[in-house]
Amino acid sequence: SKQKHSRPYTEVTMMTLLTNLADKELVHMIAWAKKVPGFQELTLHDQVQLLESSWLEVLIIGLVWRSIHSPGKLLFAQDLILDRNEGSCVEGMAEIFDMILATVARFRALKLQSEEFVCLKAIILLNSGAFPFCTSSVEPLNDSFTVQCMLDKITDTLIYYISKSGLAVQQQSRRQAQLLLLLSHIRHMSNKGMEHLYSMKCKNMVPLYDLLLELLDAHRLHS
Repeated sequence: SKQKHSRPYTEVTMMTLLTNLADKELVHMIAWAKKVPGFQELTLHDQVQLLESSWLEVLIIGLVWRSIHSPGKLLFAQDLILDRNEGSCVEGMAEIFDMILATVARFRALKLQSEEFVCLKAIILLNSGAFPFCTSSVEPLNDSFTVQCMLDKITDTLIYYISKSGLAVQQQSRRQAQLLLLLSHIRHMSNKGMEHLYSMKCKNMVPLYDLLLELLDAHRLHS
């Protein structure tokens, strides 16, 4: 569908669009998490902790994947495709757009496969609770051993898919490292995005929807 949002964007209209979209995406994300093998067997506390500490990273890698065949553009939704200049109407947003576009370009250069993407997305979710004492953004998990086992299984699955790619063994190891190293960039962008959202909230610039507000407050409360 064609872009139906009114242009040119202002800081308020852009942030309202993005937070509205994030709120809808969060509902899908929770449904997706429930399909990650073993996730629903975790305690509710652990499910919430993992989602609270990874939601923006999960949304970002989804955005990266959707944008992979559109150089210079970010596909937030079918009817919301933005380039860097459009992002610059929001203070500090151009920097975040640049980081996301650079990550998209890197994944594009690596020819990221859909199976690899699915594994990386699940790794982000499960790894978010691995080191609560480092980030202090979440409480410790009730059952970190089970989460670690789930993470190991997903990592093994990623290794399996890479092994089917026809690459030589050393190249397989390199590819695995290249893909996993990109997750630290996604974490960095997520932290930048959190700071940005929080400053918007403090300025009362945009209405933050209940679910988003809850996640943002939970993140700030613990950090």
